[in-house]
Amino acid sequence: MLIPTIIMGLLAVILLFVGYKKGENQHILGLKSSVNMIIQILPLLIFAFIVAGVVQVLIPR
Repeated sequence: MLIPTIIMGLLAVILLFVGYKKGENQHILGLKSSVNMIIQILPLLIFAFIVAGVVQVLIPR
């Protein structure tokens, strides 16, 4: 899981740099958009992990 995390981090940094070089605050707009997506998706993601964990415990193998 470490290598995919590093790859995604590098991709994010590269895209931020491209947005910065493009000008017109593109990098700031991209960051604001990502924060809005995080706010919308994070609660669903948390509940999905809770459900997955509880299902693993409740269903016998």
